[in-house]
This record gives sequence, structure tokens and C-alpha cells, in this order.
Amino acid sequence: MRKKRGYDREVPEELVRDYKLFAIACEGGKREPQYFGVFRYLSPRLAVDVIEDVVTDEEMAVLYTHKSAPRWVLDRAMRYIEKEGLAPEDELWFVLDKDRWSDEQLRGIQEYCEQQPNWHVAISNPCFEVWLYFHMKADIAASASVSCNDFKHEISTFDKGGYHALKYVPLLKEAIKNAENADTHPGHFMPGFKETKMYELAKSVMSFVGENDFDDFLNLKLPKLIAVEDARIRASERAKAYLAKRNK
Repeated sequence: MRKKRGYDREVPEELVRDYKLFAIACEGGKREPQYFGVFRYLSPRLAVDVIEDVVTDEEMAVLYTHKSAPRWVLDRAMRYIEKEGLAPEDELWFVLDKDRWSDEQLRGIQEYCEQQPNWHVAISNPCFEVWLYFHMKADIAASASVSCNDFKHEISTFDKGGYHALKYVPLLKEAIKNAENADTHPGHFMPGFKETKMYELAKSVMSFVGENDFDDFLNLKLPKLIAVEDARIRASERAKAYLAKRNK
């Protein structure tokens, strides 16, 4: 018997080929883990592990200033593999923001990944929010956003309830199409400004998930996930109201 993180039950060795793990290494923040966390509901055959390290802003600044971030990112992936294992059919993806890295650093990680089976890099320029933008809109040239803070603010205005991954992942097909059409450097790992290579990761996931499982996600699983989230929000609001009343 063998078990991969992300699966709800043990899977016999002879059936492992019917399952696939996507290990996704993020740099930090809340939006990426929330977003990729929804992926595990796309198919019962799909497992998703979000690889995170809790690193303070001060520690991160030292890593990038002294150009040790690439080594740190790769070492983190190796620690994960040593602990959890990675089957030949599994994929490991590094999700990176261009604004934090020099071209030399990103090229170093890309070259290392090219030497490993099923290791990939998905870069957004300047940040992950560019990928989120393509879920909602196709023409990013019309956006006045330039910096990461600009994009984060703009994303928060797309829906009155603010950002939530459950609003974005169902639009995965639209995001892939929009981001791929906007890619001025297809075939190259480095995206242009206000572009992203995240669609390559999304296409790989969707090619495994398939139309039937994705439809089941939209029609059967998503409504339940939304109901659970709505209940959580209501409970949180009641708790806040109670504390506010008690503290008067």
C-alpha cells in the first residue's frame, strides 16, 4: 500500500497509475494556497500538495538580497520529496512572482528544473494576481495596474465580497484561454510584463482532470463548497457581533 498526501485513502500500488499528484511550491501569501487548495476537488483522481514554509519578511528579504533564494526554493522542494516521495507520473511546480527575482535567479531555477523529470516553473509578471485577473477579464492592457499592490487592489474590486478562490477556480478554462492569448513569448519560460505562465500549470491539471470530472466539480462539488464557506462566514460574523456587543 502506498499513500500520497492529498489523498483521502490509501491507494493500492497497482492503482497508483490512475492517480496523480501535483506538488506546488509557493513563495508565500494567502491567495496562492487558497487557490490551489481548491484544485484537490477537481477530480477524485487528483491530489494537490501546496508546499509552504513559514518565512518572515525579514528572512525573505535576506534571501533575495543575497541571491540565496533559488537555493532555498530548491532545497525546500528536496525536503518535501525526501519526506513525501514523488512518483514518476507526479509533477512538481514552482509558482513564482517576477517582482521578487532577478532574471539570473529565475533562469537558475528554470535550468535546474529542466534537468529533473516533471519539474516546472510557472512565473507571473509581476505577480500571481495577473493570473487571477485573466479569470475575470481578457484584455489586461486595459488595466491601469502596474505594481503588485495595484493588481491586488484591482482584484479585490472584481466582486463586492472580495477575493475568494471558489469564485476563480470555476473560471479556469477562461483564464487559460485569456492568459495564453496574451502570452507574447510562447515557448519561453519568462513571461512579458502583465503576462503569466500559470496557464501552463493549469493546462497540465485540466488535461488530467478531463471534462467529465470538471463538470462534476462545477455541478456537484462547488455548490457544497460554497455552502460550507457561506456557513463559515455567517458564523464568523455572528462571533464578531457577539464580541462587539459584549465589549461595549
